[in-house]
Amino acid sequence: MNVETLTSSLSQRLGLSEAELIYKGLLAFIQNEIRLSELEIANIRDRYSVFSEEELYQAIKDGSVVEHPAWEDYIIWKNKLAHIADLRQLATG
Repeated sequence: MNVETLTSSLSQRLGLSEAELIYKGLLAFIQNEIRLSELEIANIRDRYSVFSEEELYQAIKDGSVVEHPAWEDYIIWKNKLAHIADLRQLATG
């Protein structure tokens, strides 16, 4: 089944326009991406027992955590925060 057929069939079954179905699907995708990014940040928090990326940065500087892979995790954290902000902006228009 191709995308057009699937979209048409699903929109008819749900009683939504194709545009509304696509819009809601994209919002759900964005929300899922945000949740996955937040989960990855939560895993980093737990790994280093820190609350914020600034706290992780300070722990690296102080030497209370091993630099590698902490620096990479710090960069991932910062990138995930930017990714979440971008996704939220897309979702709100």
